[in-house]
Amino acid sequence: MPKIMWNLFQIELYKISKRPRTYIAFAAITAIIFIFQFAFKADGESYMNLMLQSVQDSFELDKVKAINGYFMCYIILNTLLIQIPILIALIAGDAISGEANMGTLRLLLTKPISRTQIILVKFAASFVYTIALLVWMAIMALFVSLLIFGTDDMLIFRVKGDESQILQITKDDIMWRYFAAFAYAAVALTVIAALAMVLSVFAENSIG
Repeated sequence: MPKIMWNLFQIELYKISKRPRTYIAFAAITAIIFIFQFAFKADGESYMNLMLQSVQDSFELDKVKAINGYFMCYIILNTLLIQIPILIALIAGDAISGEANMGTLRLLLTKPISRTQIILVKFAASFVYTIALLVWMAIMALFVSLLIFGTDDMLIFRVKGDESQILQITKDDIMWRYFAAFAYAAVALTVIAALAMVLSVFAENSIG
């Protein structure tokens, strides 16, 4: 990476870190995860009774062990499925239109750097923000949940047609699945960040 692009990349990261909206996503994720963890720690057995009421007569299940860190992460990730892309788009979508709205984009274009390089630098900064948010979510949803609830086999509730299914995954076969899920999420969220940047090029005002 040329020195001028590296300098602009550092400036982009600095600008992202100074925007209050940058920390909205981190605060929202932390609050939602804490609420779920507190609720399940206080009365998670009631939730398990509700989910297992149709199969309680078929087999015995230790509901306390069923509420473990892996299960909590599964519940949290399904809850944040819609919110995370919106939070990513909030920052990535402000990369171009935000500066155009403030008038600093014209000043940036006077630098000895091409428009393509400017776009690449802004996309790289958005990518770093996306990965940072994803890592924070992994720490809070998975590793903190494991510290609070411990480890055990994970139950997954699925509805297929008119039938309800319960899948059990052994604890030795779970962690790699989460790492694969977060890797897939990184790719998907990067695409969303790129689309948000593309749309911000055609927008007159920044998002929010």
